[in-house]
Amino acid sequence: MSDQTYTYFVEVPEGYTPERPDGLWRRAGDEWQYLSLLDWQWHRVENAAEFLPAQDVLQPVTAERAAELQADRQLWVRYWARYTDEAAWRDGERPTTVVRRRRSPERIYDEAFKIRNVWGPTPAVFEFFDPRPSNPPHLVEISADEAEQLLQELRGVTGATEL
Repeated sequence: MSDQTYTYFVEVPEGYTPERPDGLWRRAGDEWQYLSLLDWQWHRVENAAEFLPAQDVLQPVTAERAAELQADRQLWVRYWARYTDEAAWRDGERPTTVVRRRRSPERIYDEAFKIRNVWGPTPAVFEFFDPRPSNPPHLVEISADEAEQLLQELRGVTGATEL
């Protein structure tokens, strides 16, 4: 199907805005697809009743706006400076690394920038937001540009936030 046959929607649950939504969806007739924020491809929804977000969080957007959103990969990623714990942050210690989260309909993917200068899975974001861990890391949300700058300062690398 051509892009002209689709109706596009942004997913805007609480805490998100149409300018920075949580997901991008499209529909042609009864067929729904979502943009995977992991492989950046459109995927067909097999079971709409179980997989689609609530209709009240879907807001229509133009095909042009959907294309802009699809092209801006950094828009979909949240970055944090990771500190050992809140005390380290309060004491003015430097962060240890950068962590990021990509929320995609099929999976939430949390990564940390690791010692060998590669992104790898991490439980840090989950631990920070989950009240159960007794000693979670402390995260301070930063922009993609700030993440790039911090990784350049900490590890001497550039281009680490490219997706």
